Amino acid sequence: MSADPSTLAESDDLPGSSLEETMSRLERRLAQRAPRSFPKSQRVSTIENNVIQLPFWPEQRRGVPNDLVRGALFTVGNVRVKRSFLKNSLIATLSGIEIRYTGEELRQDDQDVFLQIVHLARLVPLGSPVTFTAHAMLQSLKWHPNVRSYTRLRDTITRLKATGLEVRGDQRGYSGSLIRDFTWKNDVTGDSSRVWGVRLEPEIAALFNHVAYSQIEWEQRLALGHLAKWLHSFYHTHRRPLAVKVDTIRRLCGSATKDLSKFRQLLRDALQELLTITFLTDYTIDPERDLVHVVRATSNE
Repeated sequence: MSADPSTLAESDDLPGSSLEETMSRLERRLAQRAPRSFPKSQRVSTIENNVIQLPFWPEQRRGVPNDLVRGALFTVGNVRVKRSFLKNSLIATLSGIEIRYTGEELRQDDQDVFLQIVHLARLVPLGSPVTFTAHAMLQSLKWHPNVRSYTRLRDTITRLKATGLEVRGDQRGYSGSLIRDFTWKNDVTGDSSRVWGVRLEPEIAALFNHVAYSQIEWEQRLALGHLAKWLHSFYHTHRRPLAVKVDTIRRLCGSATKDLSKFRQLLRDALQELLTITFLTDYTIDPERDLVHVVRATSNE
């Protein structure tokens, strides 16, 4: 029997409890009551009065729509290079998916923040406020809790809010922003408070329906570099990954590396990272056809 997040939140709202402590208790209780994993066929829940809620996944995973990580929506761009601005641009994706995007270029750190926000949003009806402490968010992302990181986090959420996205997939689609709105408060000193809030568009649930989303191993992801993170997400959406050309991966990940031989070496290094964290058990790059073959670990399937 699934737990009712609203009932748990009420019972955990104890006197003297901080928001961060309450949310931690809520997630622990939900994890205890919910199964450790869900079949891929689980659908988005539609509750009474047309309230929509995302599927629930375990604390150690992060849910993401497959369509958003099978292409260059979140690129592997270099942090030292200025982000480009796109206007109704067609994003490189696998066949069968069409994404048009308007906004500042999104990268792997943006995906990290989006994954964590969606993870928190699974506890409340879509469209309801998702509240968190900025400090707890930084801890989840493993960013250093300093002024620079708070500014980086706020800028990232603002960038995710200022997106225009149109996704067309197999019998599903979405048009809107990755984040509907973002609020934060100031304390008496004028510094940013630790309590922030966001809301997602309820319609984004269409991207999570049926077999349209994957559950990413969070701790594995956080241990990786940018290209390895992209590969980690990409291969999570395929139980038995097919061989892909090196140049196709370069295009799909949004790499700015023009020298294919240099990118091939970067790719080898990233694939080695996936071996190190035991997400992959083997990989090869066919020297004749330049095809990348990977084998996922059984525990990750």
